[in-house]
Amino acid sequence: FSGSGATAGLNRLVALLDIPARLARGERVVVLVGPYEHHSNLLPWRESGAEVIEVAEAAAGGPDLDDLQAHLDAAKGAALIVGSFSAASNVTGIMTDSDEVTRLLKQGGALAIWDFAGGGPYMEMSMQTGTDCAKDAIVFSAHKFPGGPGASGLLIADRSLFDTVRPTLTGGGTVSYVTAEGHSYISDPEHR
Repeated sequence: FSGSGATAGLNRLVALLDIPARLARGERVVVLVGPYEHHSNLLPWRESGAEVIEVAEAAAGGPDLDDLQAHLDAAKGAALIVGSFSAASNVTGIMTDSDEVTRLLKQGGALAIWDFAGGGPYMEMSMQTGTDCAKDAIVFSAHKFPGGPGASGLLIADRSLFDTVRPTLTGGGTVSYVTAEGHSYISDPEHR
């Protein structure tokens, strides 16, 4: 549980990926987003300072896969490439084939992040671990489900995204000890 809605999960991902620090080191970070993203899947990436590129919409709806491929080709050599797409538009209900887009992202060396806030109650959510369309993370909002608790956002992510020793939110429960001279963070992100 990451805070208020899917937005909190996406903000947590930006922090986990340490995008501002990457940019400060002079690294290029490219984030590809779909043609019908909710602001919760746009603003965290934009505010991170990353280069955010909107993939065009295909004639039949959904992301244009040729345009996505062109943007992936142009992003080659970037320190980090992220694809962050809505599984379903919260305005029109149009659904994206998350497996097909994920395969293309993976072939292009990108992380595959999926926002299921609009579609979670109506479609299967699966990380597809161990397949050629394994998602790196998904976010959704429990309050979108019938009877779901208000404002709870969930982030489900592959453990490989948790490669920073410093937690994204520090404080009680994140440290093994604190003294006047220093502190030590709990190394296991699941425990932390």
